[in-house]
Amino acid sequence: MNWKLILLVLLVLALVGVAVYYWRLTKNYGKHIFKLPLRDLGYPNIPAVPFQLTETIGTLARLLLRAYAITQAKWGMSNEYRIGDQTANGYTFQYGRGTNSDSEKMSDLQSLRDDLKKSSLKRELMPDRVKNRLNTFTHPVSAAQSDPLTLLSLTDPEQFTMSWTTFNYVYEKGQQVLPAMIETMTSAASANRSFWPTISQHGFAFNLLILEKVTPEMASDYKEVFGNAWTSAEEQLMNDGKLYAIDLRMFASLPANTVKDAPRFTPATLTLLAQQADKSLLPVSVAVSNPEASSAYVVYQYGVCTDGSWLYALMAAKASITVYGIWIGHVYHWHIVSAALLMTLNNTVEETHPLRIFMAPQSDFVIPFNDALLLLWKQIAPPTSISTAEQFIALMDRFATGRTFLQDNPDEMLAQNGIQASDFSNEKEWDQFPIAGEILSVFHASEAYVRVFVNQTWESDAAVVADKQVQAWVAASSDPANGNVAGIPSPDSRESLITILKSLVFRITVHGASRLNSTANPVFSFVPNYPPCLQRTDLPAPDQELSTTELLKYLPHTGTIGEMVTFLFTFVFSAPYVPFIPVSGSETELIWPGGTDDPRNQALVRFRQFIEDFIGSYEGDTETAQIHQWPRNIET
Repeated sequence: MNWKLILLVLLVLALVGVAVYYWRLTKNYGKHIFKLPLRDLGYPNIPAVPFQLTETIGTLARLLLRAYAITQAKWGMSNEYRIGDQTANGYTFQYGRGTNSDSEKMSDLQSLRDDLKKSSLKRELMPDRVKNRLNTFTHPVSAAQSDPLTLLSLTDPEQFTMSWTTFNYVYEKGQQVLPAMIETMTSAASANRSFWPTISQHGFAFNLLILEKVTPEMASDYKEVFGNAWTSAEEQLMNDGKLYAIDLRMFASLPANTVKDAPRFTPATLTLLAQQADKSLLPVSVAVSNPEASSAYVVYQYGVCTDGSWLYALMAAKASITVYGIWIGHVYHWHIVSAALLMTLNNTVEETHPLRIFMAPQSDFVIPFNDALLLLWKQIAPPTSISTAEQFIALMDRFATGRTFLQDNPDEMLAQNGIQASDFSNEKEWDQFPIAGEILSVFHASEAYVRVFVNQTWESDAAVVADKQVQAWVAASSDPANGNVAGIPSPDSRESLITILKSLVFRITVHGASRLNSTANPVFSFVPNYPPCLQRTDLPAPDQELSTTELLKYLPHTGTIGEMVTFLFTFVFSAPYVPFIPVSGSETELIWPGGTDDPRNQALVRFRQFIEDFIGSYEGDTETAQIHQWPRNIET
């Protein structure tokens, strides 16, 4: 007997078997999506971060096009300003004289795309260059020399209008609200009045459902922070159900980083707000962490500290709120969790399965965009103090600790925080917390759409339980070694499947509001409303007199403003890859055979019509609303 021949035949058969197995996987499921080894790197809590090398190359190409698309809007920053002895237009202060800032970023994108193309893409294994960037997180923030014009602190609040482009009349329209915005840096009383409306009316894209009603259990913790600043007035407000808090002490462990010779600092803050008779909120105390001793807080009280130090305290609170909004409210809730579930869906459910067909239109782009963000942190990320991919992953991991899937749903978030519509409804429902009502409306519309799909696709609870692919998807999503998303309900009924899917569809869909012009302009693009960082780490004493000029030294510098505006303009001044509402009409590009006779297609049409109406209401103009600017997927 020729054992060598037998072994050779067995080896060939084994290889053929493996080849057939992977061919069938690819044929039925599509290309397998891998994930980064974050648990091995010491990050056990963050949901899986999938990695698609070939798709990332396409994303880099699309980002190149986006970089060109927003050029016209950036060149529209043409108004002249004088800072010290320097006079230039807004674009030059933000991006430099004669520099090719935009071209340099596009060159970086092109270079990385070309490098990835040249790499071995078998089984989408990461080449060494990508491994070094992602697995060991060695991609640093550059402190390269820049034009001195981009390193200046402003000397007059009105100079912050340098970020308002004349394109699309942003600068002209902004003049209506400019006086009130300037007063947030000059008048303590005005800053107090505008603090909560800025969050509650304009924090949709940042998912700022962060307000909590203070309970006696919370108060015992807060008293340790505020010390003597917690008085009988706060106690009475709490007992009356009128004391609220925004607790962002999670940033106490986040270090300040130096970029372009200036610090970028995210203060950890705890803000107390008192509810007024008309159900509006006014800040009364702000505790700000000392970066030199993260467990120590400086407490500022309205009416007790100087006006200048109170204005600083509110800006510190806004900076922490902005960082929360960008990375946790927006990216964690909508990008990170969605990508993990889409990865496991791709890997466990066949392409012909109704679940894959249902999710297919909204399953593109988010995974490769997340990958591009990690690869090109310096070029893509907004100018917060989170300066590396490693810091971002660490922050996501800390936030995810003990957090469950359903806690991200807006109804759960509001309920856990003790926020009820009746407490924020004066003349109409949620009129004192508009974004809560708006986000909830998208959530409920997502549920209505999903409910029809599930009830029309699975005839009973037993059919859901018997569907092995549905069971496999949820099991993989929940598995710490796979999707690592905790607390997903067991798919033991149609109702439980609806609960899972409405959360996923909502996250992907609600992200679309980030792309509307009114989301960024004029409120977000006037950077002191949502500063991405402070540029000094020292804390003024509560009794210190602080002039407007001195206050401005803490706020974003000229180049930092430019980086933030580039981030915002990438959303609002570039067209989506695929609009949620088809250009050919809501009743086209349907998912299921049978046209509008299929109830599932009817539900899709109603969902699209809801989004169209929502855009008109959100932008305040149903006639000129950007109905095709809302993307179908998470793409930026």
